[in-house]
Amino acid sequence: MPEYTLSVALRSSAPLDDAAIDALRTVLRPDDPELRLWREPDRAVLRVTTECAAADLDAALDLGKDLADEAHEACPGRVFEVAAMGDDDSQVWRSGP
Repeated sequence: MPEYTLSVALRSSAPLDDAAIDALRTVLRPDDPELRLWREPDRAVLRVTTECAAADLDAALDLGKDLADEAHEACPGRVFEVAAMGDDDSQVWRSGP
């Protein structure tokens, strides 16, 4: 099965500091060694990435949306972008304004 990189961007409803990111790491897929979390400097934006195996790009994007739901449960705010990226192509979902 092909491997894909998933990426989620969420605008937090509360300021994010290092302590908040550390707390999120303990609850958002703590057993996923590929999961990466970080915040954008001077913005309340959480970025999450991981790797997954999926049948195709559409299935990978669905897994990315699942990750976005999990991130949203752990960090209230608004998910504004979900992406699935393979070796040759990518697919991106973006929320409206």
